Amino acid sequence: MKAYNGVRPPRLLLKAASMEATFKMKQTDHSVCPCCQHDNLEAFFTIEDAPIQSVITVDSYDAALAIPRQTIELNLCHACGFIFNRTFNRDWDYYTQGYEDQQSFSPMFRDFIHTVTNRFINRYSMRQKRIFEIGCGKGDFLQLICQLGGNSGVGLDPAWDASRAPTSAHVNFRKDFFGPETPQIDSDCIVCRHTLEHIPNAQQFVRTIRDTCRTQQPILLFEVPNMLRILQTHSFWDIFNEHCNYFTPASLAGLFRRNYFDVLDLHLEYNQQYLLIEGRPSDKRPTSKHPLEESFSELKLLVARFTSVMNKQLESWRTRLCAYKDSGRRVVLWGGGSKAVGFLTQFDSIGLIEHVVDINPYLAGNFIPGFGIQYQQPDFLKAYQPDVVIAMNGIYTKEIRSMLSTRKLYPEIIGL
Repeated sequence: MKAYNGVRPPRLLLKAASMEATFKMKQTDHSVCPCCQHDNLEAFFTIEDAPIQSVITVDSYDAALAIPRQTIELNLCHACGFIFNRTFNRDWDYYTQGYEDQQSFSPMFRDFIHTVTNRFINRYSMRQKRIFEIGCGKGDFLQLICQLGGNSGVGLDPAWDASRAPTSAHVNFRKDFFGPETPQIDSDCIVCRHTLEHIPNAQQFVRTIRDTCRTQQPILLFEVPNMLRILQTHSFWDIFNEHCNYFTPASLAGLFRRNYFDVLDLHLEYNQQYLLIEGRPSDKRPTSKHPLEESFSELKLLVARFTSVMNKQLESWRTRLCAYKDSGRRVVLWGGGSKAVGFLTQFDSIGLIEHVVDINPYLAGNFIPGFGIQYQQPDFLKAYQPDVVIAMNGIYTKEIRSMLSTRKLYPEIIGL
């Protein structure tokens, strides 16, 4: 590893002109809402100079700093309540360059996903059925639901890795995107977890799924981040370039109803971080709303407060981090990927945070896109002796504290 004595050179000095030309991107400006096609849009929050990628594996410092950057502009659609990044670039390859977002290394997450899966299986008698998962990642969920329910499954994902999720007699994977050209797959259940927030034209995507259901009535299970919580908790670290869509309960349910799906249920999971929708095809456009759906007036108030509070929150964090630096305290982030990139986008210029820890062994030794900070495994901290650990997802605070104490480390832990 290259030693930089805690000071990383400015990004622009490391970018050769030819590299800048190679990564020059066309800005994509949405003139209408991608969920309902109306043009009554309100821009309410902007993040400048955000790395275009956050969860790819990058094996060198220079390559990490060469990741392009782009402004994020969150817009609210006044017609359907959908929030999206209006400057999202559709031309960039986000998912075939070592995409690494596996969460199952955490015991707490494994407990959570087992509970959710068993409940879904029991509720819809999802046993001895055919499961089709769009955006299956490394295949963890598809393998789990097939194992627990005695099901068979097909998973589709451009980032699928055969060495991490091998096919079997009951589960098959395809390294590909989903679209109108995808072969018809007979299924009793269509799963799509943490994928819809990445799809630039969400309406077309859901409509394409509905078109595949003309001769079948599968149960749908979709899961996305809960934008309502991001607005309520002012979680700026959950806003990054790989997410073009930010769904609330009402905007998610409305999207499915407009595309002829009954909303069977909406619910929040994982400390309200995740929003799940269960549905099935309908012959007519449903109109009834779920009790979890917020009103547009409620959403407007949250958006207005988010905008007014965010600058104060960012300044408060900057003051705290500068104080840590001035006092010589060693601060690390625990939890890599998108949240770390979202946090560092705001505060890397302070020059305080030199290390990010993650328990995912496939991240070890790689460098964080846009910043060049190398991922470390927890044992690294035994020598580093941090004073402060910022947990990028506060739900893991207890788990992190336990892992630190087994290494006889007792730093201050701040859970986001």
